[in-house]
Amino acid sequence: MNLTKIHLSRRQALGVAAGGALGAVALRFGLDEIGPTTAATVSAGGWPSPLGTQRAMAAHLLRRAGFAFSQADLDTAAALSYDDLVDHVVSQKPAPLPLPADLTNHNQVAAAWYSHMVTTSAQFPERMTLFWHGVLTSDYRNAARLPFVYQQNVLYRKAGLSDLRSLLASVTTDPLMMRYLNLDASTAAAPNENYARELMELFTLGPGNYSEADVREAARALSGLRIQLVDSTGARIAAPRYAKANAQAYADEVNALVRSGATFRGALVARVHDSGTKTFLGRTGNLGPDDVIDIVLAQPACAPFVTRRAMTFFATPNPSSADVNAVATQFRANKYDVATLMRAIFRSSAFTSPTNYRSLLRSPTDYMVSTMRVLNRPQLATGAVRAGAGMDQVLYAPPNVAGWPSNAGWVSSSTLLARINFATTALAHGTTLPDTAAAVRTHLDGVLGRDTTAALGAAKTPSDRWFALLASPEFQLK
Repeated sequence: MNLTKIHLSRRQALGVAAGGALGAVALRFGLDEIGPTTAATVSAGGWPSPLGTQRAMAAHLLRRAGFAFSQADLDTAAALSYDDLVDHVVSQKPAPLPLPADLTNHNQVAAAWYSHMVTTSAQFPERMTLFWHGVLTSDYRNAARLPFVYQQNVLYRKAGLSDLRSLLASVTTDPLMMRYLNLDASTAAAPNENYARELMELFTLGPGNYSEADVREAARALSGLRIQLVDSTGARIAAPRYAKANAQAYADEVNALVRSGATFRGALVARVHDSGTKTFLGRTGNLGPDDVIDIVLAQPACAPFVTRRAMTFFATPNPSSADVNAVATQFRANKYDVATLMRAIFRSSAFTSPTNYRSLLRSPTDYMVSTMRVLNRPQLATGAVRAGAGMDQVLYAPPNVAGWPSNAGWVSSSTLLARINFATTALAHGTTLPDTAAAVRTHLDGVLGRDTTAALGAAKTPSDRWFALLASPEFQLK
């Protein structure tokens, strides 16, 4: 694509994108670009906020609870009251992930997930799966030649919409997590502390809410978990043996087993579990894995910590303690029900306030999925897996156990260039493009800065107009 056709050089495109994205640091999205405004309500980033209208509120919710939507989707959503729309979105049932050809190939699983995020009508469950993937992180390298990435993806889609206790219990015996944080090698004689530490520090409580003694005692209580293969009835079966000489036959056998209903899962093996008395976070007894989870959930810090993670992902980069505590109270009072948590967030002032309009920056996955959805390009899913590396987000390869950054953490000249390159690639595939003017109304609420308005006005072709839209801060923010 020749950018000179729209009088927007590659350097200028980066500047326009960075102007909004870098504003995530100072919450000054687009102030210089928009200039003075007479709008009654202006967001913290300087955008004229349309959130006083029912249609804009519907778009705001769909954009954050999902990825992107059609004009017909927005028409239907805007016809509902906001409270009814929240209930409708949160009650969406997940559609199963279409099976990739090779369930042991993490790239195929990631491509299948990208395609599913682009095509499913149940976007909220996929957004929640992505949220939990970033919180309860694991790395594909620990899966070796087993279908652990696929299984965890299925798990987060299913348990991620239930309650926190069920989710944590399932995660504790999830093979990919067990391998990632060494639970499958922990014994009574040598308890491994990795999972115990991260369960408290990064998953549920946060630093300062446990002691090193608690880490040691929790590790003892969690010792003895081992990965087993069971059939569709739950009966244990022998796992195939891998040999380099018959790698394909091994993969075929594993795939056949999983497709027949077999699954790998963690189970407590008594002979390697520490059955002695432990004292963990003030409770003493012959504690096991389920006790560790129950004790963690009983801590006052748990609900606010998890709520803050969710609010930062869905609502605002810096939620106030008052907003967090108000939502966390509902979350804990309803037995850590995830649907209750999300309804409370979507109805909170931290989410609905006009000042929080465009306060979040799309993650690379969010940006690519939204781009593919608005252009109807699901065939780019495999390319998205590769493109994620340039944007610093490869699914199932987090930088560390803390997961990926958020908002301003995504911003650099190289990652913004990678986004622009993906947009260029997306526009090169296919010959039919949706109407840009309609897209501005539907996806950008008709709220444009000066530079984007000028670029769209100067564009000579539909492809150039779409490039200006996809490279704009308006599209990269939500």
